[in-house]
Amino acid sequence: MSEGVQGLITPMTAAIFAITFFIIWSRDRTRHATFAMGLGYACLSLGFFVSQLTPTSLGRVNVPLTNIPYTIGCLILVWGILTRAGVEVPMRVLSGIAVIGAGLGIFSLFYGNSIEADLYIANTTYGLFFGVTALLLSQKTNCDTIERVVLWVIVINVIQLFVRPPMSFMLSPDINVGDYRDSLYYAALTLVMALGSMVLGLSLIAACIKDQFNAVHEDFATDRLSGLLSRRAFDARVREKINTARRKNVPLSLIIGDIDHFKQVNDIWGHQVGDSAIEAFGSFVRETFRDTDICGRVGGEEFCILVWEADAKIAGALAERLRVGVTGLKIAGMSKDTHLTASFGTASLQPEEGYRTLFARADKALYRAKESGRNAVEIDGYERLLPTRQKEDRRRADDQAA
Repeated sequence: MSEGVQGLITPMTAAIFAITFFIIWSRDRTRHATFAMGLGYACLSLGFFVSQLTPTSLGRVNVPLTNIPYTIGCLILVWGILTRAGVEVPMRVLSGIAVIGAGLGIFSLFYGNSIEADLYIANTTYGLFFGVTALLLSQKTNCDTIERVVLWVIVINVIQLFVRPPMSFMLSPDINVGDYRDSLYYAALTLVMALGSMVLGLSLIAACIKDQFNAVHEDFATDRLSGLLSRRAFDARVREKINTARRKNVPLSLIIGDIDHFKQVNDIWGHQVGDSAIEAFGSFVRETFRDTDICGRVGGEEFCILVWEADAKIAGALAERLRVGVTGLKIAGMSKDTHLTASFGTASLQPEEGYRTLFARADKALYRAKESGRNAVEIDGYERLLPTRQKEDRRRADDQAA
């Protein structure tokens, strides 16, 4: 009785992990990888139960009966692991391994007379599944601690899948179908699978929980309307970036932009159109700047961008690009002959200067751009960037506003 209860530890553990993954997934059903991990562990649990509960009188048929849910579970679990990591899943390769493994298993069942061959084929198939997974995960850059733990747990499982069968058969060379469950191999299999399933499951659960914490953090850090960082998150990341720039001696510049006559947009066209203008402006900013830059919405219609490795002239040119691009934005609900305009102020980080001083100088430049008639770019320390074409754009916008 105690041996039977002990044998059910592995399937029960896998079932608990499956339920845990499903609970985590229920909190954010867009994370299909988490659902796949739960489904994979559910299939593994089914395989473990079949392995324990099928009668020994079935003989070698027990092996393919358990391998079916094992193989399906491993495929789904591997898909979930790679999808969560943002790695393309090589389904043709994995499916090919599964088909070859199944074919060899059927051949061994009908034309062979050795349970060792059945077990070698099954273990090699699963080892190749997770070996491919480990290889792809090892090529991923910017892995955090949990992802490295997951990788090493998979590597250890791959090693044991290839090493355990020959080691066990060396210690217990004669295994027949009748006493398979009483063999040293089966005891080692049960113990290692229980430990491997538990450690891998715990590491994957930790990774999924971390993903949800990160998602919550990003949700608080992101302004939902513009898709840019909120003021608090922007300020925090800019301060970190400034410290990094000082260590690496990299130039930084700050651009502050403000949509012109935004109150009139809300008054004339309605707040819904005003929201559409904020959304369109934020989308344009995201498309314009690089991942190394930091973009945020720091006020109602005020936006701020910290440009990495950019001096005053580069920042001014980028601000001019924004100014011109804003006039071409199509805003839902606004007439076709009406265009948004925006004013911009820029400033470059000076030695020993902090974020507050940098922001104040860029904000003063923005104020000068608005005082000069709006639809303009001002660079701190430079003459106002207002070429003839820009004057014409500004005059046209003022005429439309009037």
